[in-house]
Amino acid sequence: GDAAQVLRAERCATMEVMRRMILMLCALGTAIAATNPQLNAVHTVYLLPMGGSLDQYLATRLTQLGLFQVVTDPQKADAIFTDKIGEGFEGKMQELFPPPEAKSDDEDKDKDKDKDPLGKPYARPQSSTRGRGTVFLVDKQSRNVVWSIYWPIRSSQPDDVNRRADQIAERLRKELKGK
Repeated sequence: GDAAQVLRAERCATMEVMRRMILMLCALGTAIAATNPQLNAVHTVYLLPMGGSLDQYLATRLTQLGLFQVVTDPQKADAIFTDKIGEGFEGKMQELFPPPEAKSDDEDKDKDKDKDPLGKPYARPQSSTRGRGTVFLVDKQSRNVVWSIYWPIRSSQPDDVNRRADQIAERLRKELKGK
């Protein structure tokens, strides 16, 4: 009698501990899935050219895994993959997505604001190299980085670049799993 009651009490206590652990894991899973709602809002992506043709390998993996719809028209994209951000990237975004033109009287005054006294454009420092291992996913509208990864590549040999694309896509797959 007493041993059976003790056994039942231990079983109940164990089940209660397990129930609490399951609830905590579910809450943790929900928190992890909700950590990057901006990433979950991305459905279509455009890939800018990347070093070692990583964009081509990455497009293949993203398509094979069904993570995103890869589009060839940047206008149809929710986000842009790039391996370089900064002034060069901003210039490319301006080229791909020019703002609507607004005519004003101040336009002529502003047109020369980026020129030196001789009328030549000011030289701006620019990064001439790519991120060498960093890939960014940038929201097209807000221009915010919604996801990034640093995964250095050993060489620009096709097998190494393809392996890196696989690793990047796999990491994305894990982060989008709750999608």
